[in-house]
Amino acid sequence: MVTIIALIVGGIIIYRRSRKRDLDTTPRDKTGQAIEPEDEDYENDPSQAPIYDDDLTYDDWNSWEDLLAEIGIIDIRDGMIEYETGDNSRLFVMLAEMGQSNPYLKTNEELAQNNQIMEVFFNGVLAPIKISSQSQKIVMTDFLKDLAEHSKFIHGTNDQMRDYADRVIRDTLDYQQSSDRFENKCYVQFQAVIKADEVFGETPAALEKQIHEKAMEKLLRQITRADGLLKRADHSLSPLDTFGLLEVLYKTFNRESSVRVRLEDIIKKQRYSLFTSAYQNDTTFKHVQQKVQIEADAINMARESLQKQQDLRNAELLSRGEDYYQSASDDDTTSDSLV
Repeated sequence: MVTIIALIVGGIIIYRRSRKRDLDTTPRDKTGQAIEPEDEDYENDPSQAPIYDDDLTYDDWNSWEDLLAEIGIIDIRDGMIEYETGDNSRLFVMLAEMGQSNPYLKTNEELAQNNQIMEVFFNGVLAPIKISSQSQKIVMTDFLKDLAEHSKFIHGTNDQMRDYADRVIRDTLDYQQSSDRFENKCYVQFQAVIKADEVFGETPAALEKQIHEKAMEKLLRQITRADGLLKRADHSLSPLDTFGLLEVLYKTFNRESSVRVRLEDIIKKQRYSLFTSAYQNDTTFKHVQQKVQIEADAINMARESLQKQQDLRNAELLSRGEDYYQSASDDDTTSDSLV
């Protein structure tokens, strides 16, 4: 009996997996009829160009893109994470930072009112949401630098006031560098699903644009509705843009290094080679060193091979009583005359 049940369950799982499919981005009109692409447009489309494995390097590596593809993430842009669901639809996730308030500074009546508002919010949730928190280091470097720059040009101040402001800002920066302070950031994840029958377009690009527009409209509507209620409890919502979303992901996957180096500093200095997406053991590190050495040796061998070929050609010219330097100058003169 148990074997029969196991076979039935296995058959159901296999059937569901076989039914999975990505969102159909075939060009279609408003009635849902497919639009046949023109041959010329298809040939001139760069996205249709074949990909040759021989042109790729380090195929055995598991890159960050491989991780995203494995969990179903297609793209991260416009402040949204885009997933392929497998049932002919797309899932979009947008994060909104929830403002924090100190409950110890409120009266019992205010706390009771806030709890009632939160209860009304959760009872009125229609789409799936997820609330998560993340401990982040408090960094005020950019703010203090801008404040120091602006304090030099404030009207109605004298040298003593500007000097005092500069010392206060320097002391604050020194305190920030000497002691790390952390605070909890709360994020609310909103979801929106776009199905194939909700969009239409003449080209895949038009379909993709309409998919993102509809997803953005749905997500912002959810955030606006939630913010109108939560801000009464001092928990206003602020949707994250693409950089804010990437910063949250960077701090999630790089817990230790994100405390020492900010994502903004990495982007400004463009020193991406200093970071890996996760901890690497000694074996992986040694393999990377070997691959780098192999690439360097391959370049040197190619250079030496070309130099040997050139030396043989020079020796052949000299054996015929020709000066290869003179031959090279004659070639330059001929090419100049043709021009």
